[in-house]
Amino acid sequence: MTITQGEAIINNVEKAKRFFSDYKNLMNCIPGVKEVNGNNFKAYVKFSFLTIEIKGIVKKHEVNGDNIDTLITIEGPGIIANIDTLITINGNKIKWTTNYEVDGPLANSLKKHIDAQASEISRQIVECSISKINQ
Repeated sequence: MTITQGEAIINNVEKAKRFFSDYKNLMNCIPGVKEVNGNNFKAYVKFSFLTIEIKGIVKKHEVNGDNIDTLITIEGPGIIANIDTLITINGNKIKWTTNYEVDGPLANSLKKHIDAQASEISRQIVECSISKINQ
């Protein structure tokens, strides 16, 4: 399991809570998303020299006060990933921690690239979210 984390400044705490309370807002911030249907989505993601179609499902999205816990499973050719993200709103900051585990034959052969890509995607989702909250 690999962990990425960070924090960012927000302008409006109530707007942040509304944004993060709906998992579809996070799904729309995943890079490459082309289709959202309920808690399922389809995206095209670039891994190193490959662009692959992935299918994802939001398996858990729990809001408990200032904590938002989301579990997403992603499947693609030779890749299965579980991504568990905890977002905490603390005053004018959000802190996030993402734990992810990637398995499958393609994942094993491209582990270094996938780890870098997963970290970058997490950063992009948070930056997109912050941008929408601070508009």
